[in-house]
Amino acid sequence: MPDVKITDSPAQLDQILRPLGITRSSKNYRVLCECMALICEQEDRLEAVQKEIYTPISDQRHCKWSAIQSAVRRAAEKAWALNPEGVQQLAGYPLTGAPSAVQFLEMLYNAVVRG
Repeated sequence: MPDVKITDSPAQLDQILRPLGITRSSKNYRVLCECMALICEQEDRLEAVQKEIYTPISDQRHCKWSAIQSAVRRAAEKAWALNPEGVQQLAGYPLTGAPSAVQFLEMLYNAVVRG
């Protein structure tokens, strides 16, 4: 697994998210950064997203895990609404609608790793 530290270089994630309409001023931006930091630390967290990603972040933020999932889903839906071509390109495979929260996290992770 590549040694990727998203917290050391948030500019890399910013370059991926900005064309999709998700900027630092977006409420969901910080949640996506936190999710990506956990995934980059340990890629297999994508196999148990609720337990390994949403729950630790929700514990830190003192909210329910479903609020974190919802934030990721809203970001994916916003990206799809503003730039469906960019989301399709990020996915690398055909999509018929906005990606799920887990799909979106995986797509972002793959884009970060590909650099």
